Amino acid sequence: MTRTLMYVLGLGALVGTAPLLAADDPGIALPPVPRAILLAANDAPATIRHVSADSSDDEASVEEDTPGATLSLGPKTIRVSPGTTAIVEVAIDHLNRIVTPFSSPQVRTVSSATTQVDGNAVYVATASEEPVSLFISEAGDTATAISLTLAPRHIPPREVRLVPTGGLVRTAAPPVPKPRTPIIPSDQPYVEHIVAAFRELAHNRVPAGYVLRKAGRGERATCRQPGLSVTTAQVLDGGRLWILAARARNQGKLPIGLDERSCSAGSGTLVAAVASWPRTRLAPGQETELYVAVRPREPDPESHDRPSLLGGKR
Repeated sequence: MTRTLMYVLGLGALVGTAPLLAADDPGIALPPVPRAILLAANDAPATIRHVSADSSDDEASVEEDTPGATLSLGPKTIRVSPGTTAIVEVAIDHLNRIVTPFSSPQVRTVSSATTQVDGNAVYVATASEEPVSLFISEAGDTATAISLTLAPRHIPPREVRLVPTGGLVRTAAPPVPKPRTPIIPSDQPYVEHIVAAFRELAHNRVPAGYVLRKAGRGERATCRQPGLSVTTAQVLDGGRLWILAARARNQGKLPIGLDERSCSAGSGTLVAAVASWPRTRLAPGQETELYVAVRPREPDPESHDRPSLLGGKR
């Protein structure tokens, strides 16, 4: 015990009298970290370059306008063909854009997703993870349709570009509207039809279901009023009903009140209605348009005697 204590005391005295030798310098220099890099670390990734130990702070500083990394999600191009359903991933709770090959697309769906057409693009938004089924076709032409099934995912908004196989979609020409079948005299709204046709003529328009042509030799409207001259120039052919458009002029020296009951259109026809526009009373030298609606005269029903079964007795 005494020897141990004396040994420890001797080591302490030795330490107090002789200085400790420093470790050998390995010759390694650690580069300083500029303050600008530490401040920019919280905002965006900075570009760090190696600097030597003897570089000054100005040389070791990093430019503050160094752009950070950007993550971009580009559009997705999908090749589609009519009759085949394409499955596309779209974003939930975001607006997705589908660029179609149609000039005026129309969307058919039974889903609760919201769709909106703008030009040739369709915007789709859904808040559910349920798949959305769409049929997209050209407005007014259902010959070619693209079938899509949208699979909602928790991803950023998507832009999907549809490219049909074989090139652009060839849409059929829009159907040519057929002339409306004119109303025959036995139809219920017969009078309303003639009034509507006369109104169209007064506005210098051809009524629906009629064809405008020049009047033939046997197509003449006449009015039995002294001093009134009638010249037929146009015929609006509507099948079972046609309208003669004529110019009525007062060639007399006294005013004339146009009497429609005095007007006719020749043999073989029945006058259905007569109207004048814009005047019904003409001063000397004045003119007005005269419209005479006519229809062919129905032939008399033929009757044939039936021999009696009782030998002439009744």
